[in-house]
Amino acid sequence: MAPMFGSTHRWVPPKAPRPDQPTSEPAKLSPFGGSQRWQPPKTSVPSKPTTIGGAQRWQPPKPSEPESPKSSPPAASQPEERKEKHVASLPSIPNAQEDAPPKLPKKLKKRKRNSDIQLDQEHDAAAATPKKHKTVLSKFEKVSRKAKEQPQQEPEDKPESKPEVVLRDLQPLPQPAPVPEPTFKPTFSVLPTWLAQPITVEASKRVPFDQLGVEAAFVKKLEKHGYTEALAVQAALLPMLQPGYKQHVGDICVSARTGSGKTLAYLLPIAEALKDRTSPVLSAIIVVPTRQLVDQALQVAEELCTGTKIKIGCAVGSVPFATEQKHLVKVRAQYDPRRAALLHEKARQQRETGFVENRGLIGDLMTLPADHVPRYDSGVDILICTPGRLVEHLESTTGFLLRAIRWLVIDEADQLLNQNFQGWSTVLMDALHGETPEDMMDTEERHRRDRQRSGRGPSLPSSFSRRITKVILSATMEKNLTKLGSLRLKRPKLVYVQDEQEQHLATADGDSFDLPSTLIEFAVPVGDGQKKPLYLLYLLLTEVFPSVNEDDYKEASDSEGDEDSSADISSDSSIDDSDSESEEKSTAGLSIAKHKNRVLIFTKSNESASRLSHLLSVLEPSFKDYLQTMTPSSTAKASKKLLRSFSSGSVKILVASDAASRGLDIPDITHVINYDVPPGITNYVHRVGRTARAGKPGVAWTLVMKSEAAWFWKQVARGDNIRRGDKKVTRVEWKERSVEYNRRRTYGAALAELQEAVAGVD
Repeated sequence: MAPMFGSTHRWVPPKAPRPDQPTSEPAKLSPFGGSQRWQPPKTSVPSKPTTIGGAQRWQPPKPSEPESPKSSPPAASQPEERKEKHVASLPSIPNAQEDAPPKLPKKLKKRKRNSDIQLDQEHDAAAATPKKHKTVLSKFEKVSRKAKEQPQQEPEDKPESKPEVVLRDLQPLPQPAPVPEPTFKPTFSVLPTWLAQPITVEASKRVPFDQLGVEAAFVKKLEKHGYTEALAVQAALLPMLQPGYKQHVGDICVSARTGSGKTLAYLLPIAEALKDRTSPVLSAIIVVPTRQLVDQALQVAEELCTGTKIKIGCAVGSVPFATEQKHLVKVRAQYDPRRAALLHEKARQQRETGFVENRGLIGDLMTLPADHVPRYDSGVDILICTPGRLVEHLESTTGFLLRAIRWLVIDEADQLLNQNFQGWSTVLMDALHGETPEDMMDTEERHRRDRQRSGRGPSLPSSFSRRITKVILSATMEKNLTKLGSLRLKRPKLVYVQDEQEQHLATADGDSFDLPSTLIEFAVPVGDGQKKPLYLLYLLLTEVFPSVNEDDYKEASDSEGDEDSSADISSDSSIDDSDSESEEKSTAGLSIAKHKNRVLIFTKSNESASRLSHLLSVLEPSFKDYLQTMTPSSTAKASKKLLRSFSSGSVKILVASDAASRGLDIPDITHVINYDVPPGITNYVHRVGRTARAGKPGVAWTLVMKSEAAWFWKQVARGDNIRRGDKKVTRVEWKERSVEYNRRRTYGAALAELQEAVAGVD
């Protein structure tokens, strides 16, 4: 038992608990003076008593270190839990006097630590926070605390740095590159298939005539005239027109440049098919635009039909109409009493009424014996004509019928369709595909008519009982479907002759023309055109006939001094010395006669051609015997004679208008001069096409004035409508001093003489 001091017991420190003893056991209180003193609760760490003056003094236990934030309970619930533990640790105090409340010992003041201050603040904050927000607030504080305690680790893969934002002023933002649109390739064509997809033939193609199925007799005729191989257009066209498996059952259109041999290509098959004909029947009609082309085609046809019974006729405006009627249609009497009675009764009724039809038929009926009727037979097998004359015969010539026509050839179709003389295409198609008048029918046609009326035969015109082949030719094929439709083509095919350097025929609406590959083109500026005849004369004497009076221009470019004085000296010497002048003329005449060159000069009108011929003969007298003029007013006989003279070489210089440029085939023309610029591209193509024909070389010159230069160089020389391959039009400039050297006075005198000739002198 513990010693006592007086009336009270002395405090004895409690024994240290054993390690295995739980700490939750309540602490015992020692009574002091009849009462037990408050004893703090036992802690997990045993407290050591402190001895003071031989007695042990009580020492409060050291507060345990605060747990880590991770293991500490929430701040809001920690004070409550401590309070509950403190109350539970208080022991039951024994007291003798049960009614008196026990006295508690005074609390020792101690210094609050930082952890306790923090706990108190958290407790106060938790008390001030409403209960409904405590749960949310506790979760937020817990997450915030964990985020602060966790060390910030840099990510292994750093995100790519974003591009800096460029601030721009009032400028348009950069736009993405536009997406290129695909090239438009139409699946349709404005042209029909036969025009859009022609049969192309290389211009360099050559095939012997015997390999094309031409008969031996015609091969020999061609060899006599120097034709051993067929040209490209002939090699393509002959198999399509001749009988055989390659024959085309339909119409044919041909587009080939000038001088390609189109005339022989269509005349040779016709001559072969009609060579065995015993009686003439009009079987072929060839329509050309000019009388010169009629003479040219007539000459080729006569050469081919020599030795056969084929009769060839022509119809042009220069021959009297009645003469042509007798030549084309033959009238003879045929015994037919029944039909004669009908015709006489019809003639009587027409006289009574005053409306007379078929005046030619009635007139011929009155001249025949009784019981006879007129019968009309054709006088030719092949007719070559112009469109205007053809319309006159169809409308006015009795018995001129097209019921036996097998070939219709239209040469230079573009010019004929553009001008359309007297509506010739409509009149010709109606006569070709229409029904024969009843009074002109033969026995076969009457029998067919009777079968149709009785219902035993088809009601078709006579043109369906035979096959008509239409051949349309041109160097500049017309693509106007309206104009081509007027020809009523059936199953047409287009044959296109192209050079090796050319591309395929364009399907665009624009027309394109081809020039011979052997053609060389030049252009000469002539200023305002006042001295154009002198430029022409200089061109003839230096380029076409260079050995004629070339001494006159030899020193022109090197001469210096006064030009007028030199001209005066030359003129005075020529006047004084007449013998030397006559000797020079004879020498010049001999020199030009020996030349093989021939030149064709084109003017804008027939009047210009006549005046230019007169002016050249005055400026250069040596040209007078070798210079001729071709005009439409010339008779057919005169034109034919002139063409033969020019072809043979007795005429060296031929001046003509555009009428001679269409299809004129004169061999060995070496030069073509456009004295006047042509009015259109088509005219230029046909003019220069008179040379460089059939693969032979040729030269074309054009005199261009200032007012015509822009159009000529833009459209003709550099335009896309004319294809020349790799060649170009060469510009040649001559000094005016060289051109008019020693010609001033002569030129003035020639102009005065021309003015007198035009105005007329009494």
